[in-house]
Amino acid sequence: MKFILYAVYGCIIGVANIIPGVSGGTMAVILNVYDKLIDSVIGIKKHVKESLTFLIPVIIGGGLGIFGFAKLLKYLIANFPMPTFFFFIGLILGTVPMIFKKVLTSKDGIKKFNIYTVIPFIVFFGIMIALSFFDPQNSSAAQMQIDFVSWIYLFFGSALAAMCMIIPGVSGSMILMMLGLYSTVLGAIADIFKNFSGSAMILLPAGLGIILGLLGGAKLIDICLKKFPQMTFAGILGLMLGSLLSIYKNSNFRFDTQGIIAIIALLAGFSVAFVFGNEKIKEKFSKNK
Repeated sequence: MKFILYAVYGCIIGVANIIPGVSGGTMAVILNVYDKLIDSVIGIKKHVKESLTFLIPVIIGGGLGIFGFAKLLKYLIANFPMPTFFFFIGLILGTVPMIFKKVLTSKDGIKKFNIYTVIPFIVFFGIMIALSFFDPQNSSAAQMQIDFVSWIYLFFGSALAAMCMIIPGVSGSMILMMLGLYSTVLGAIADIFKNFSGSAMILLPAGLGIILGLLGGAKLIDICLKKFPQMTFAGILGLMLGSLLSIYKNSNFRFDTQGIIAIIALLAGFSVAFVFGNEKIKEKFSKNK
């Protein structure tokens, strides 16, 4: 029964991870398995059996969630880009209050503003604004050449996304979207049964990067969140807000019927992320569980 339960948890976390703006880490917190997930990844060398007993069903469930949901997302982006991307924007904006609250909270749990948090915020915000003018999303979605440089970019981009995916409130898919890799990876997942060889050439380096990011990043993120929580979350906030320009440009927004639907989708996305990021709701869910 535990295997099935953990697989269900993994499926929910997997679906969350494939939606830009929705955090798999946050979903793990809501499901009350976040600490167990981090401990299992960090302690896999010391406690192999205990870690794998938890991680294997979670990974299987996560894979089912990702592969089951990828085709739908690919269809929505291809046919309804404006509402879909605006929903993503809403999800990111809805997560901002939770992240901002963490920026203002010291590692002692005291709410106070730290002037040094401005530095990582400006640096990462500036990086994302600069990247948006290169417009990598459009250039790499379907035309990515499978060569050594692309493999390296996919590998390290996926590793970074996996590292960020561990952090509650941060979406790994959102990081892929910032790097212009989201449509490429999503398309490869959605078409894996139709074009196995082509998809495998993309998913192999991406998968290896994710493994590296999870194994190596869990410890690094754990250290950053424990020693420099405010500066870490300030950098994350900069990444999130800086990415909005690139996502907006990819939506090709225009004020017509679909544009009105896109604004409604933005409000819906904001509401979903705000509700799932609300501490009181998570506490209530944990108590009911």
